[in-house]
Amino acid sequence: MPRFCDIVMKGGITSGIVYPAAVVEIAKDFVFKNVGGTSAGAIAAALTAAAERRRYIDGSYESFDRVGQIPTYLMTDSRLFKLFAPNSRTTSLFRTLISLAGRPRFRPALLAKWCGLLWAYPLASVIGAAPGVVSLVAVARTRDETAAWLWWFAIVIAAATIAGGVTIAAAIALARDLLGRLPANGYGLVTGMNDADRTSEVALSTWLAAEMQRTAGLPGNVPLTFGMLWDARRDPALPGLEEQPETPDVNLEMITTNVTYGRPYSFPITTHEFFFDPDELKRYVPDYVVGWMIARSRAPRDADEAARFQRLLPKRALPLMGDMPVIVATRMSLAFPVLLSAVPLYAADRSAAPQPDGFFPLERVWFSDGGLSSNFPITLFDAPLPRWPTFAMNLAAFPPGKHRVADEAQNVYMITRNEDGRLPAFNRIHGLTGFVSAIVNAMQNWNDNTQATLPGYRDRIVTVFLDTDEGGLNLDMPPEVLSRLQKRGAAAGALLASRFRDPSTLDPVKPPQLGWENHRWLRFRTTMSSLRAFLGMFGGDVRNPEAPDVSYSALIEARNGTPARSYPLKTSDRTGVDALVRDTVSLADSYDNLGALDDHQPNPPPHLVPRGSLKS
Repeated sequence: MPRFCDIVMKGGITSGIVYPAAVVEIAKDFVFKNVGGTSAGAIAAALTAAAERRRYIDGSYESFDRVGQIPTYLMTDSRLFKLFAPNSRTTSLFRTLISLAGRPRFRPALLAKWCGLLWAYPLASVIGAAPGVVSLVAVARTRDETAAWLWWFAIVIAAATIAGGVTIAAAIALARDLLGRLPANGYGLVTGMNDADRTSEVALSTWLAAEMQRTAGLPGNVPLTFGMLWDARRDPALPGLEEQPETPDVNLEMITTNVTYGRPYSFPITTHEFFFDPDELKRYVPDYVVGWMIARSRAPRDADEAARFQRLLPKRALPLMGDMPVIVATRMSLAFPVLLSAVPLYAADRSAAPQPDGFFPLERVWFSDGGLSSNFPITLFDAPLPRWPTFAMNLAAFPPGKHRVADEAQNVYMITRNEDGRLPAFNRIHGLTGFVSAIVNAMQNWNDNTQATLPGYRDRIVTVFLDTDEGGLNLDMPPEVLSRLQKRGAAAGALLASRFRDPSTLDPVKPPQLGWENHRWLRFRTTMSSLRAFLGMFGGDVRNPEAPDVSYSALIEARNGTPARSYPLKTSDRTGVDALVRDTVSLADSYDNLGALDDHQPNPPPHLVPRGSLKS
C-alpha cells in the first residue's frame, strides 16, 4: 500500500518540465498528503494536488499519467514559450527582455542581444539610423572628390553614427516602455491571458486553469478550489467548506509575496481582509473563474458589513478559502517580477483617514512572486516529529568542477552521508555585477539557504542541476533540451522515492543508511536538543525576573495592572495556568539534567523562535 508523503517544490521556469516527471515517479510509491510550491513551482504543486484529488475519487493512476504528459505537451510546437504570451502593450518590451536575458540565438552573444534590441523596436531603430544613413549617402557621393584615406574615415564615422543612432533610439524606446507600459500592465510583461483571444489555451492562465480541472476530473468551467482538494469526494456544486478540516484529503499551499505589506502569505489564507475587482482580475484569469468568484464571494457577517460591502461595489470580498479557485492563488504565487504581472487585490487602508461614511478606503495591494520572500519553503509542512517524509525539490546551477553528462541520473544530487551538506554553498563573486547579484541573493534566500543545511532537512532535498542554457528566462529552449530536463526530473523523483520507500522497522540485517528511519532519528535528536535549549531559557526567565519586576506567578494571579485589563485570564483558570508554568519549569530542569541530548548532536543545531503566521 502506498505511504503518505509531502512535497515542496522550489521556483524556477524550468520546473514545468522537471517537476511533473519527478512527481510521476514518486506517485508510484507514495500518496501526496501535503503539496506546496512557490513561484513557478506552484504550477507543479497545483497539478500534483489536482492529480491526487482524482486518485482519491477513482483510485487510478491515470491523473498522474496526465501530469506526466505535460512536459511532452510543453515541448511540442514551442508551447512553453507561447504560454508566456505578452499583452498587446508589452510585445516589443517582451521581445527585448527575452532577447537580453534568454539564450542567444547566435554568437557572439553580445551581437545577438544587440540585434534582438533592434528587432524589438524596428521603428525607433529606423528613426535612429536616419542621420547616419544620410551621412553615409552623402559621403558615398564624394568618393571621386576625396582622398581615399579621408573617404574611408568618413565611411567609418557614418557607420558608427548609424550603429550609435539605432542603439540610442532603441534604448530610449525601451526606457519608455519600462517606465510607462510596464507599470500600466501590472509591472509585468505577461498577465497570463491572451488579449486577442481570451478563450485560447495558448496562454498561461487559461491553459493552467483548464489543465487543473481536467487533471482533477472536474467538468468544464468549474474551477478547482481548495475545498475540492480538502474533501475530494464532495459535490463541486455545493458551497465550499468554510475552513480547512483537521485532516484534509489533499492540502495544497503556495507562497506569494505581498509587496505592499512587505511580507509573504501562504495561500489558502485565514484573513478576511482582501477584496477583488472583477474587471481587473479578468486580465489575469479566465472569465468563468472570475464569475465563480463573484457568485461565491464571501457573504457579510452582519448588517454593518453588509452596508460596507454594498458601498464597495463593484469590488467584492474574496471567497472563503474553501471556494477560492486554485488558479488565482497559483497565479499570485508565480508572478515572476517583470516577466509576469503582479496581481492586484484590495484592502482597507486603516492608516488613512476614514471616509465621510465611516469606512476606510480600499487601496490596491500588489501580490508578486512567492520566490521574492521564500523561493524554497522547505518548512511549509514542518512538524516536530514527522509522521511521513516531506520531499523537497531544488533547482540549482551545476557547481564548479561538475558538468552535465549524458546519464541524467548523474545530473541530480542528494547527500549520501549525514555529514554532507552542512557547509553553505560558496558563491564566487566577480566584479560589481556579481557583487550586486550576491547581495540580492542573500536578501532573498538567506532564510531558505540556512534552513536547507539543517540535519533532518538536507537529507530530504534532491537538487536538479541546470546548465546555463537550461534555466532562467530561457523560455524558448529547443526540444532536445526540454527532453533531457524531463529525464532529469524523472531521475530526481526516482531517487527520492527509492531513498524513502522503506519504512522504519529497525531491521537487524540492513546496515545504517540514509532513508526514512535515519530521517526520523535525526529529527528526534534535533527536536529534543532544540526543546532543551528553548525550555532552558523559559525556566531561567521564569525563575529570575529582573528586580523590581514581579514574578510570573504574580502576573497570573494579578487583580491590578495590565494582566487584569489586557488579555485577562479567567479567575477559574489562574491556578491551573500557574501550575502548568511550574510543571514546565520542572520539565526544563529535567531536560537540563539530561546533558546526553547534546552528545553527538547533529550539526548545525536548529533554533526555535516564534514566527508570525503566513496565513493571516
